[in-house]
Amino acid sequence: SSGINAEYGQIVKTHGLVVNKGKLKAKKVGVLMKNLKEKSCSQNPTTQVTMVPFDDLENGPNKDKAINCVLVSSVVPVGQTPFVCICLDTQYTCFAVNIYNIDTGKAPKLGDILTIPFPQRSTVDIILGTEECSFNMLRVDSPLQLMV
Repeated sequence: SSGINAEYGQIVKTHGLVVNKGKLKAKKVGVLMKNLKEKSCSQNPTTQVTMVPFDDLENGPNKDKAINCVLVSSVVPVGQTPFVCICLDTQYTCFAVNIYNIDTGKAPKLGDILTIPFPQRSTVDIILGTEECSFNMLRVDSPLQLMV
């Protein structure tokens, strides 16, 4: 069915972008990371959350944490699939952020800095045909759970 093929295609594309840090040139990544680090340093996190890099997040919900990341690429949804942002955190860790229930016209854009409070971390690790796809991701159920 075309729905399953669309999902497979999106997973394979997401995997490729995560592995290649959004396929951006090093100079562009450098500029985006500078902006991310400046924003992260200027933020005053609330007492409710601790700002952490991706590797300090646990699998599942992280009730007392938040993460800053910069969008380096995206995968536009096909059918019922989520909008996928490919992001880097302050430690240059690359991961996917799946945003559900978002109007594509209001989706974050290249270079946007996202703050995700209470992130839900998971790992995609599947084999599609001969392609092994393994990458980390965060799930955002609503764009209201995201600060751009």
